[in-house]
Amino acid sequence: MQDNSAASPWPWPVRVVFRFVFVYFVFAFFSAILQLVPLLGMVGAWHDEAVQPFYVWVRKTVFGVEITVFPNGSGDTTYNWVQFASHLAFAAAAALVWSAVDRRRSSYPWLKDGLWIAMRFVLASAMFGYGINKVFGLQFPELTMQRLLQPYGESSPMGLLWTFMGASQPYTMFAGWMETVGGVLLCFRRTQLVGALWTAGVMANVFVLNLFYDVPVKLYSFHLLVLALVIAAPDMPRLVRMFLLHRPVAPADLDGPWVGPRVRPWMRRTALVVKLLWVGLTVPLLFWQMSEMRYTYGALAPKGELDGTWEVVEFRRDGVELAPLVTDGTRWRYLTLVDRPEWRQAIVTHMKGVNGAGGSRSRTARWNFAT
Repeated sequence: MQDNSAASPWPWPVRVVFRFVFVYFVFAFFSAILQLVPLLGMVGAWHDEAVQPFYVWVRKTVFGVEITVFPNGSGDTTYNWVQFASHLAFAAAAALVWSAVDRRRSSYPWLKDGLWIAMRFVLASAMFGYGINKVFGLQFPELTMQRLLQPYGESSPMGLLWTFMGASQPYTMFAGWMETVGGVLLCFRRTQLVGALWTAGVMANVFVLNLFYDVPVKLYSFHLLVLALVIAAPDMPRLVRMFLLHRPVAPADLDGPWVGPRVRPWMRRTALVVKLLWVGLTVPLLFWQMSEMRYTYGALAPKGELDGTWEVVEFRRDGVELAPLVTDGTRWRYLTLVDRPEWRQAIVTHMKGVNGAGGSRSRTARWNFAT
């Protein structure tokens, strides 16, 4: 039972919108919510696999198209768009049913507080993951010789984005710190508004980059941007009154439903301890994990003897040496070998540019380095 006696009634449009947001968030971020709790992340991964047949059925039944590609690093596959459409439909239907069944309820103070807490920490967790990754130069690594030798015209939009971000590690670290700071601010009630506005600005830039450089994380980054705006939404009338109308505003209600005879002091203390433990364990752990990943996938990873980019000075086909002509789409110009403990790859750069039959082609290498 919720105590609505001390809560001001909400207008009916606000109640309907709240119900829609609540249901949509639970559907869209169910796995992310579970991942906030240690060991429940595995349940989230199991859930993602378990629901795949349902969305395949939706796509085939509603849209008449079969899904053959599932999320595998890209967040903008047909499967993801079907999920997005399904979640919108589910949330709209559930909000209508909920509004009809629970039409006498005037407000949801405890449910709103719990929803905003979940949104804040889901968004903060995403900011920590992406931000700390950038701080250690993992998402946008320093430019390799193979990338520097690639003609500008052969760059894909996403490849170009990765190139100019990787070209300046200080800027990449700055971008990472902006995301990380936003995550920290979101974790505390007194700074949640600043954190939401801060993160909205950061994510607006990320979403636009993803959109116009064709990075396949558009849906996810858009969701994170909307989350930040929704978290800040209750304070928007106060901000408009203060900054646009230049009128005084009342102090923000930072306690929410956590005051009153039904709330014991131990409940507030327990909530504070849980929050501090989560922040105090999650952030240092992510810093340690990302720091260690530099020795496996990053700039500090050990390299084999053949790691590097090699210029092909002599190329023979059927015993006949081919001249290094830039019009030849079969002759190799460079051979890049990635020789790392967890990653081996051979990348061939041909003489001809992207408009010809050449360009750069890569494949996973299967080498035997025994001598």
